[in-house]
Amino acid sequence: MSHWDAVVDDVANELATWPGVHISRREDGAAVVRYEDSELGLLYPDRGVAELPFLDAEHDELIEHGDAEPAQTTDESSGVSHDLHGPSDVTAVLQLFDRRYREVRGEDEPYTSQDPGYGRGVPPDQSPLDG
Repeated sequence: MSHWDAVVDDVANELATWPGVHISRREDGAAVVRYEDSELGLLYPDRGVAELPFLDAEHDELIEHGDAEPAQTTDESSGVSHDLHGPSDVTAVLQLFDRRYREVRGEDEPYTSQDPGYGRGVPPDQSPLDG
């Protein structure tokens, strides 16, 4: 397991505890993070990168404030990305996923461990990325 795999696993393990969030693997190894039928973002264990689909003003704001970089999937992409190197990046990426999670749920407040349903995801001894 590479360093990136471990850091991406940290993010995936936390996301898997959020109510309604499901993580699945694509053929290319990327992990698709969904809330119900909405895509929250992608995790790339091989590159140590998270990509999230933020649009327009929100996209520009995240980049302007240094919270993310433009996603490099295509020239037309309006998503953002964030590299995962260590614990501070895990926190930053979880904040981006929280922002996206609240957006698709239509909520304003950040998701916390105090919310109903917290921790009903993957058991702590198992990675949500294990197929």
